Amino acid sequence: MMSWEKVVAWGECGLDYFDKNTRQQKKDVEFRALQRKVFARQLDLAASLEMPLVVHTRFAEEDTLELMERHVPESQLVHVHCFTSSLGLARALLHRFPRLYLGFTGVVTFKNAPDVQEVVREVPLERMLLETDGPYMAPEPHRGRVAHPGHVAHVAKQVALLKDRPLEEVLKQCRENTRRIYGI
Repeated sequence: MMSWEKVVAWGECGLDYFDKNTRQQKKDVEFRALQRKVFARQLDLAASLEMPLVVHTRFAEEDTLELMERHVPESQLVHVHCFTSSLGLARALLHRFPRLYLGFTGVVTFKNAPDVQEVVREVPLERMLLETDGPYMAPEPHRGRVAHPGHVAHVAKQVALLKDRPLEEVLKQCRENTRRIYGI
């Protein structure tokens, strides 16, 4: 399947240590070890295919960074999808991987997401992607409904507001970033 012309990336793959019951990080050592093992293998495969890599990380910052540093060449094109992690992780990833982009969803419009909004303010527009995470992460004023690509306009407006940049500039740059990483 990876040789098909319409396949443009490897992923989404990654680590997700979120525990739905406690709404905290899972502590189960075996669960985390299995995810680490599978993610490392996926990273190696993506690197061998020389395809853009789409990464998911949730409640797994340290392990995500460690495995990416060990298994992903610095020259790899990377899209960290639905970025809701810390500014520290954003800085570390952007510094280590010059061809890495952070994707932002409707979360940037949430009143209870000041940390994500801070990351948006800090991340260079040239390293940013706009996205939805359908069916989740619909932006305000659609929060709680099914997210769809049409909601990207709301994400772009909020990014423009947070970065104090014209909406057209945000859209143009993020469109160019998408072309750069996916070749489309």
